[in-house]
Amino acid sequence: MSTNPEDAADEEFDDVAARRLLELGRREEELRKEFRLDGPDWERMSVSHYTAYSAMLYEDRGWRQLFPAVPAEEEARTDLRDVLLVRAAGAGELGPRYARAVEAVAGGEDQVIVGDDVYRVVRVEQTVIMTGHGPQPPQPRDQEFPDVLDERPAPRGPGDALED
Repeated sequence: MSTNPEDAADEEFDDVAARRLLELGRREEELRKEFRLDGPDWERMSVSHYTAYSAMLYEDRGWRQLFPAVPAEEEARTDLRDVLLVRAAGAGELGPRYARAVEAVAGGEDQVIVGDDVYRVVRVEQTVIMTGHGPQPPQPRDQEFPDVLDERPAPRGPGDALED
């Protein structure tokens, strides 16, 4: 089809394409009715679980998740390693202990202790709420992981090197 308005008058109306578009529009409306977003919570039919991974820190106040859950265990280990590397940089006399903790996490350890802090790679069971209208969309009461608690270092660029 031409984008030039002068050529538009010369083109014939495509009846088949127009009917396809109308049918597509009708099908979209049917799907909107079938898969409503406003189904009430009591219409829950099933819950699908899946596992993600994160790391938690036990401090004097209790357990605290260090960063949002990620899909792969190895990714959680890498994120915990990065958190420990950042902490090691300013740890003073605890620096060598953090360095050993970094090596242990990279080697597959699920838990490391530095001073009074316990760091642990953890499983996070997440759920998808299935309603009569399909998976439940975001709700106003949902809370995102607070950025202030996310202790992962800022993403590095390809040319950035880790500081020793």
